[in-house]
Order: sequence, then structure tokens, then C-alpha cells
Amino acid sequence: MRRRWNRWWLLLGALALVGAGLVLARVVAQSRTSDPLTREEREWLRQHDGRIVLGTYSGAPPFSFVNERGAYSGMAADYVRLLEQKLGFLFHIDPPLPIEEVVRAVREGEVDVTALLAKSPERAALLSFTEPLVSAPTVILVRRGRWEKLSLDELRGLRVGVGKGYALEDYLRDQYPALHLLPVEDNLEGLRRLATGELDALLADIATASYLISEENITNLHVAGDVPFRYQLAFGVRKDQAVLESIIRKGQARITPGERKAIWERWVIQWEEPFYRQASFWRFVALLAAGVGLLVGAVVLWNKALQRQVRAKTAELAEANRRVSFLAESGVILSETLDSEQTFARLGELLVREFGGWCSMAVMPDGQIRRVGWAHADPGKRALVEALVMRYPARAGDPGPSGQVLTDGKAHLAAELTEQDLRAIARNEEHAALFRMVGTRTALAVPLIARGQMLGMLTLASGVPGRRFGHGELELAQEVARRAAIALDNARLFAQAQDAIHMRDLFLVVAAHELRTPLTSLNLRLEKLGRLARKVAPDTLPTSRVLSELGVIEKQTHKLGALIEQLLDVSRLTAGTLELRPEPVDVCRLVRDVAEAFQEQASRSGSRLELQANCSAEGWFDRLRLEQVVGNLVSNALKFGGGKPIEVRIEPVPGRVRISVRDHGIGLTDEAKARIFEKFERAVSERHYGGLGLGLYISRQLVEAHGGTITVESAPGAGSTFTVDLPRERP
Repeated sequence: MRRRWNRWWLLLGALALVGAGLVLARVVAQSRTSDPLTREEREWLRQHDGRIVLGTYSGAPPFSFVNERGAYSGMAADYVRLLEQKLGFLFHIDPPLPIEEVVRAVREGEVDVTALLAKSPERAALLSFTEPLVSAPTVILVRRGRWEKLSLDELRGLRVGVGKGYALEDYLRDQYPALHLLPVEDNLEGLRRLATGELDALLADIATASYLISEENITNLHVAGDVPFRYQLAFGVRKDQAVLESIIRKGQARITPGERKAIWERWVIQWEEPFYRQASFWRFVALLAAGVGLLVGAVVLWNKALQRQVRAKTAELAEANRRVSFLAESGVILSETLDSEQTFARLGELLVREFGGWCSMAVMPDGQIRRVGWAHADPGKRALVEALVMRYPARAGDPGPSGQVLTDGKAHLAAELTEQDLRAIARNEEHAALFRMVGTRTALAVPLIARGQMLGMLTLASGVPGRRFGHGELELAQEVARRAAIALDNARLFAQAQDAIHMRDLFLVVAAHELRTPLTSLNLRLEKLGRLARKVAPDTLPTSRVLSELGVIEKQTHKLGALIEQLLDVSRLTAGTLELRPEPVDVCRLVRDVAEAFQEQASRSGSRLELQANCSAEGWFDRLRLEQVVGNLVSNALKFGGGKPIEVRIEPVPGRVRISVRDHGIGLTDEAKARIFEKFERAVSERHYGGLGLGLYISRQLVEAHGGTITVESAPGAGSTFTVDLPRERP
């Protein structure tokens, strides 16, 4: 019996040993078959154990940083340790460096592999990247109590912070150019400035934000929205390490979703969980759904409507605030100086900052368009804008917005300009090419109008993709144009006032000189008569000498009276009180009388008066004023005739009388001809020729008061011909 049991125990023991052997063999077999590496890869890894250099970077918590104990820490460190466990080997981990230094070390062959590095064109040229291990979304952070929900479009006009030089900043400037971005040194600085109210919002990845908020104990922030951008972080293997790349990819493939989730949750705090994931919310909904379902629905609908209104009002207020700030800044620029070119240069920089693209400004001082300023948001394209506006200035009748403004004096908007539109606007292929190079997909032009007069024009255009000018931009440009026109008009009025003051001062000097000359002559003659009277007996005073001196005195008195009469005429013309007394006048006889009166002066000047007035030319004129006009023209001809003959001619034409006075003296330049009929103007220096500069001005006013015209034909050195054309009828 005992032997029978012993045999059973021996049999059971043998079976147990066989089973254990089978299990052990299966485990060994499984361990061998579950190794993801090939025999060659495992051998390569064994030979390089502890010698594969891992480059680590610092300053990017929670991804990769140095903790308070000076140790390499973060998600990257966790993934490195996990990969070492999966593959059964150790990296040679370099001390953490700035990320730029890590990239340099890869380039120089000092680093074989990096952990949790974002892919970029520069890095992709050096490293082969695995599938991303971390995909960190970016969010919109705001202070509690300001906004519950926000989108990127609703951030327009707000102060939005973003890390300087971060990939997120490049993405936002490319996809959302209308945002007012304020770069910060890093996300920690941005969170602090947001918490203290220096920023309205901060855009950052959720991992970094949650980690820093927890570390800094910031309690007044919350997530208001998402940003369609994610940081994709992965292992990067130097391109010449093909075997290592294969090993890293196989090891990474063994990292389970649960392990990745554990690493993420270790470093990223799940703060402000959405309300719909909270059990208390669903219990509350379950308890109240039956009784207050309709009420809840109504409240939800009402709340959504209010949110839409609040968002709309917020966007409207932000836009209004942006416009007010822009107009205030433009007002400061336009009021700081009366130098229009300097003002428009600064205004151009402000305009391209606000509208993007490029702008040009022009003035029309004499009816001719003249560019005074241009700018481009890209300083490198400013020369292209200059070439565009200088080589191809706008012309009335052109099909583009600028040409239309010059045609009708109204604002014009081209919301979208296609390639076909640009070719239609351009004058040639070079013109179209300049439009394309400076960027012209949308454009507007507005006139600068002050006191009902068009003083210039402002043109704005942009080539930013997706940017289209609308009525809002047109209204803002018109408001700036109104302010610029007022500033330009003020500068023009100031210049005119300065010119008037200069002309007044010059006139006073000349008038004092002209009035002093006859007075001095009078004093000298009177003193001479006094000495003569004291020298001889009263009954023997030589009559001839007395009469000679009295003649000179009389001439100087007449000259003084004529100067005073000119001043009185100017005063009457300015006040509008000069009255004509027309009567029938024989113009030929009147001209002969004037010529006879100037014979003595002609003899003194060496000129001969040649009169062609053998005709009958009668009409209704103010005799004294017409004599004054002819006398002024003859006097001028004698003064500037250089001793050569003076020709005075009367030519009757149907319904009119034409009087011409021609000299062969110094003549006039084109510039002088344009201004000699103005008040106090003269074509020569007052040092060499006397007079107040009023004769031709008064003559033109008197001729025009008769309904006639006065013109001049002249050339330097060829003399001048003044022609008066008068209607015979009674004015």
C-alpha cells in the first residue's frame, strides 16, 4: 500500500516538474519573441550602452527643465527613463543647456538624440523625428470676471500676450494679423502680467500654463477659449544614426497609452474641469429636468442671446477704443508741427501700422498733384512704393480709386482687386508689376477737403492675404483725411500769413523810402529858398530862380500826392468802396492827353513816345480812372524802357477798345509775369527802381471794374507789351 502511494507521489512530482519546465520555457520564449529589437540592433545597443549622448534643454517647464535640486526633470526626463526601461540600456545624459546650444551640439556631432523637441525646418535638416509623444494644445487665458468665453476673432483690439520667438507667435502673426500682440520674454512673465492687469489675455500651451500657475499659486485666471495650434514634441535622432533611430522608434512604440497618460497627468493639472463632466451637474439636471425643463431651456436661450449681445458689444467697444486711440494719435501727429512733409511722413507710418500694406499722400497746392509722403508696413518695400508713386502719379480719369478721387472729389473703395483689375488700372506692365510687388489686393482713396476746397488725397492699399477694406476702414480713413486736411489748411494759412506779414514789412520799408524821397527834396528846396531870401533884399529877389525852385517843389508835391492817392486807392479796393463814374469818353483823345503829359518825363529818360491814336474810339468809362490806368502803363514803360522808343497804340475792335503800351527794355520772366499784377509785387529790386509795387495792381482792378482785361507779353531782354481790352458799353 505504501509503495502504491509513493509511486503516485513520484508521478505527481514528475508532472509538476514537467509543468514548471513548460511554463519556464514559455516565459523564456515569450521574453525572446517580445523583444522588439533585432539581434544586430540588440548587439549594437549592448556595445553602445552608456555612450549614446542625450542632449537635454532647460528653461521649458514642465517639458524639460532643471528642478530646485539641480536635477534634470520634466516630461522629457520621464520619457527618457521609461524608454531606458523598455530597451534595457542607459543613455549618457548631458547637463541641460539652452535649446539653441543643444541644436548646435547636434550640428557638431556632440549629441546623438534629443527628447521632446519640437520639429522645425532647421531641426529637421539635422534630426529624424519620431511620432509625437506630447501634443500640447494652446488656450486663451484671462482674468476671472472679465470674459467667460472668448475666441481669437474676439481678441481684436485687446492687449494679447504671447511668448517672444515662440512658434505660437509666428503662427498668430501669419494667421491672425489683426491681433494686437504684445510679446513677453516667457510664459511666466506673461502669466504675471495677466494676473496684474497689464494684459487682457495670454495665449500659451495648457501644459506650461497649468504647471506655472500651480507653482506660482496664481488663483485669478481661467481658460476662456482654445487656439487651433498644438505643440508637437518628439524624440529626435541625428540623421547619421540610422540604427539608433530604428531602436528609438521601436522602443517608443512599446510605451502604452496608459503610461503616456500617467506622465501627462503627473505634470499637467486638470484645472477648471468643464461643468458638463461634473457629477453634481448631472444630478442637479436629473432632479430638476421634469419640473423646470421649459424654464431651463428659456433661460439657456436667453443667456445665449445675451452672450451674443455681450460679445458683439465687446467687439464693438474694442473696435471703437482702437479707433479712438488711432485718431487720438493721428491728431497729436497732425498738431505737433506745421511742416506738412514731416507731418505726413509720420502720419504714413501710423497709417500702415493700422491698415497694413502701404499708403501715399499728395497735396495740390496749385492744382497739380504733388506727392509729399509714402510708407510701407515692410520697410524693405518703401523704395518700391516711392517708385510707384513717383513714376506713375495719379491722374484724373484713371480707373483706380486715386484717379476717381481726382475726377469727382469723392472717396472711393476697391474692396477686392484681382489680377485682371490691376492690369486694367496699370498703365503698362512695369506699373502692374510694381502694384504686385508692393501688395495691392484691396485699396481705397479719400480726398483732403477743407473749407470746400480739395487740398490733396490719401491712398491706402494692402496685400495681406485675407485682408479686405470695407466701409469701416473707409470711414476711418475719411476721418483721418478730414483732420489731415484741416492741418494742411492751417499750414497753408500760416504760410500765407507769413508771406503777407513779409510783404507788409517790405511795403512799409519801400513806402517809407518813396515818401521820404519827395519830402527830402521839398525840404532841400525850401531851405534853398530860405537862404536865398535871407541873402538878398526883398525887392531884388530873382523871380526866375524862385519860379524854378517852386516848379521842383510842385513836382515833388504832385509825386507825394500820387503816392498817397495810390495808397488810398488800395484801401478803397480792399474795402470795396471804390466807385466808377462812367461817362462818354473819346479814348484816343484821352491817350493823346496822357502822352502829352509824359513828354517831359520821356525826354528826361531818353525815350521817345510814339503814339498811334489816329482813330475814333469812344465808350463809357470813368475818365479819371482810365487816365490813371494809361498813365501807370506809360510810366512803367518809361521806367523800364532803357531809353528806347515807347509805342502807345489805340485799336478799336467791334464792341471794344484795345490799348497797348510797348517798350523795348529789360522785359519780364515767366515767373514775374505771373505775379506783377498782385499787391506790392515787383519784377525788379526796389533798390534800382522806385515805386510802391501798386501801379499794376490798381490798374488791373480798375480795368476789371470796367469789365475788361489787362495782359502782358514779354521775354527777358525783349521788352514788354501791356494790353488793355475794354468793352464800350456802360458797365
